[in-house]
Amino acid sequence: MGIRSIQKEQRRQQILFCCLDLFVHKGYNGTTVRDIAQKVGMSVGLLFHYFPTKQAILEELLKFAQSGVSSVLELMNQPISPIECFEQIANEIFKSFRESPISASIFMLVNQTITSDWAPESVKNAVQSLSAIEQTVPIIVKGQQLGCIKQGDPVALSMAFWSSIQGVAEGLACFPNLPVPESSWIVDIVRL
Repeated sequence: MGIRSIQKEQRRQQILFCCLDLFVHKGYNGTTVRDIAQKVGMSVGLLFHYFPTKQAILEELLKFAQSGVSSVLELMNQPISPIECFEQIANEIFKSFRESPISASIFMLVNQTITSDWAPESVKNAVQSLSAIEQTVPIIVKGQQLGCIKQGDPVALSMAFWSSIQGVAEGLACFPNLPVPESSWIVDIVRL
């Protein structure tokens, strides 16, 4: 890859990270293309050389989330106990929060996209698959049967687990200097 290609990719990443910050703090609808161009220090016309639309930027950001979900799904398919699965999921997510400051903001953006009225239908449909609550219910049921996960409504337990992670993500996105909690504290929500 030549220097020009490297510089273009670096600029593209800068645009994505600036947009992530704007989308999380101002909202997708509250962020204009002019806001984006101003934040990255380029003209609106030049911005369109990198991304054809604001929606294309959102879709690219959500691809980061999809790669994270893929790694969580891999953890869920490993031959380990249900509680170990929740431990590994929480460890991986919290590790990403520590190592990559944008991870918490990505987590927050996904939630905003799922729960909003502003997201284009095509984006909403793609993001719906990122909701992990339903995907971890069978693991909770299995853990309850094995006696390693507390009794109770499996959907409610899954929601409590994921909502706690979402809360941590929102806290870190808003206050990046806060410490990342111990992942075991979140796992204790489901642990017997």
